This record gives sequence, C-alpha cells and structure tokens, in this order.
Amino acid sequence: MTNSQAIELRAVAPTTAGLTKRLALFFAAGAVLGTTFDGLHANHDILAVSPEFGASGLPLGLAPYYMPRRVFASLSSPRGPIHPSARTAWTQLGMALVGYGLSSLVLFHLQWPTNIVSVLLGAMFLATWALTNGWIITLVACLVVWVGGSVWEMTLCTLGQFWYFSPDALGAGYVTHWIVWLWAGAALGGVDLASVYIAQPVVKQA
Repeated sequence: MTNSQAIELRAVAPTTAGLTKRLALFFAAGAVLGTTFDGLHANHDILAVSPEFGASGLPLGLAPYYMPRRVFASLSSPRGPIHPSARTAWTQLGMALVGYGLSSLVLFHLQWPTNIVSVLLGAMFLATWALTNGWIITLVACLVVWVGGSVWEMTLCTLGQFWYFSPDALGAGYVTHWIVWLWAGAALGGVDLASVYIAQPVVKQA
C-alpha cells in the first residue's frame, strides 16, 4: 500500500489513544497559541476564548480524514527541493504566528493604515507558500479557508460574540479585511502539521 492509498482510504486510521493524544495536542496548541496571539489584539475572557481556539485546531488535525486526497497531498507535499517535514510545517506555522503578532504591532502601535497591513501580511503569506510549498492547488485551498474563516468571524460578530473596533467595507462592515491572510497562513501550517503528526503515523500503521 502506497502512502497516498493509505491516506485516501482513511479507514485504517486508529480510533485509539494514539489519535486521541495527537488531537489533544492540536486542541492544546489552538487554545494556547490562539488565545495568546489574539490577546495582542483584544481584551477577552481566557476561560471563554481558549476552548474556542482549541476547537478550531481540531479541523486541522482531522484534515487527513476529510480532505480530498489531491488537496491534502498538495498541502503536505511541497514542490521542488523541499521535502515534507516537521521543520517545514513548523516554519509555516511560525510565519503565520509572526504575521499574527505583526498585525498587532504595525496596526495598533505603529498606526499603519489597514491597506498597508494587508499588503505586508499578504506578502508574508505568499512568500511562505512559495518557499515551502509552491502548489497552486494549495494556494486555492488556503483561499477557501480564508473565505470560510472570515465568514465564520462575521457570523460571530452578527451574533454579538465579539466585534472589531475598525471593521471596513471589504470586511462587509463586520471584520477588517486583513484577517484573511491570518486564516490562510494558519491553514498552510496547520494542515502540514497534521500531515506530519497524524497522517504519517496512520500510513505507518497501514
């Protein structure tokens, strides 16, 4: 059985403690990293927000089980001389977190205009994608996530869960448009981490 066949079948995935522990790590990472970096932008209740960010890590961890094989393979198989590895995945996630932090620094502390912030974050994401992946289908998948993530935040704003101090027209008056780059960066790094820590163990057990 090839790696792609093992991932495609997905039926070989264990429902045992091994998978549970890995998903628990994704939940913990989302809860800690999400709450920490979101705290650079907002004042919030840690007890309420941490589980929300933790839950957002689970779809990334479960990506090997529901993503179309071709899309998942593109996210976890960089083109060119770079090979799939934990180092590459952590580099992608690290760049996403750097962008998250910079969005707070340049917007709230340096008072940069939002369009300049968007250009900066977009350039960082595209450079990370080009240097660590390069597949067009990966770019499309990340764009789907950026739309879905933005719609999700708009929905939460509509429900009164939180709000932005400076929403703009491109964010439909609910969010600020540069958040799309944060969602895309999280998708790029998060799914690659899932390929390393969840999909590869599944393949080995096939």
